[in-house]
Amino acid sequence: MTSARRTARILAAAAALAILPALAGCGTERAGAGAAAEGTPPRAAPLDGGDGPVDGSDASKYRENHAFQSTAELSPADRTRGDAEVEKVKAGLAGIAEGRKTTEPRIRAALTGLGYSSGAITTGTFGPHRTTFLLDLGTICVEGALDGMVNGLVTAEAHGRYLEGTGCVKPVGGH
Repeated sequence: MTSARRTARILAAAAALAILPALAGCGTERAGAGAAAEGTPPRAAPLDGGDGPVDGSDASKYRENHAFQSTAELSPADRTRGDAEVEKVKAGLAGIAEGRKTTEPRIRAALTGLGYSSGAITTGTFGPHRTTFLLDLGTICVEGALDGMVNGLVTAEAHGRYLEGTGCVKPVGGH
């Protein structure tokens, strides 16, 4: 009987712990007609890190926790120039990626050969076969990578400077 009583107590305690958040209201979200009737319209938050409201949803929490990585908007002219720089870099680095010669010195030499100053180029490695690069072109940042395992894969994207004041280098931290 002692064993049965102990098991019953443990099960009762576990059930109480499982119900406690529901009783406290933590993690609950109202949606639909009930929420609208109370004056709180249901919202759909975008996952793209937009400027949507902080409403407790997973997307909202993600935006809030990653807001420190926000970048400045590119003007239409800068967007056009950035897209052109991305295409130039992809074409210029394709030969290195095809030969699986994705070392930092080779990427730096290839980017310098494309006309970028050595002070604007930052390279790094991510794992045993992925080499990253970053070009600081003033208001435009071009960020990308070459993957030595996927023959010929060069990725790149243009974006504005980080609002945290780190320039083109992605800020580390947050909360």
